[in-house]
Amino acid sequence: MERFEEIAFICDDNNWKFLGGIEPDKEEDISEVEYMLNPGAFNKPPKMNRGVGTKPYVKTEPKIGRNDPCPCGSGLKYKNCCMKK
Repeated sequence: MERFEEIAFICDDNNWKFLGGIEPDKEEDISEVEYMLNPGAFNKPPKMNRGVGTKPYVKTEPKIGRNDPCPCGSGLKYKNCCMKK
């Protein structure tokens, strides 16, 4: 449980979202976290269990709230303009 909390703190410090669990009958594998912290130390990325054909998604722009002004410049709220597109 101690190691799980350590991984949770590392992910939180880096603003990473993660799914984790403790499986006492399996050997611990933290290669994904180690890769995220230092990708240059790996010849190739470890197999990451995200599902078939998925890639990590990192948001580069802040989330637009429903009641924020629409970024298209119309002067309307986002929910009444481009949110439904």
